[in-house]
Amino acid sequence: MTKAEIKTLTAFYTKRIESLDYAIDTIRGRRDKATELEIMRREYQFKLDGLSESKEYMINFEGGGWNTTYAKNDEDALASAKLQYGGEHTKVKSVRLATKAGIDAAMRSFY
Repeated sequence: MTKAEIKTLTAFYTKRIESLDYAIDTIRGRRDKATELEIMRREYQFKLDGLSESKEYMINFEGGGWNTTYAKNDEDALASAKLQYGGEHTKVKSVRLATKAGIDAAMRSFY
């Protein structure tokens, strides 16, 4: 996810959380309705918190090979990869969010 996408989602989730807080305060007497809104608020808070966490990215090198790095977004992952591994013999080709299946497939090349 890019920095711009994270910024957009942060604003969206924050606005939803603020709206849910207002609604919960407004209907505090109706416990059944407030409980459902509180669940929705926790879901949005969880998503919002996840946007600022570091994630694992897979790095692919020109000519083959791979490694991983941690970053909060795609741009930072690429910059980190180039800083760490961008040498004379290792040119960074791309980065992408790592998945268990992707890492498992890459690890099979070692067996």
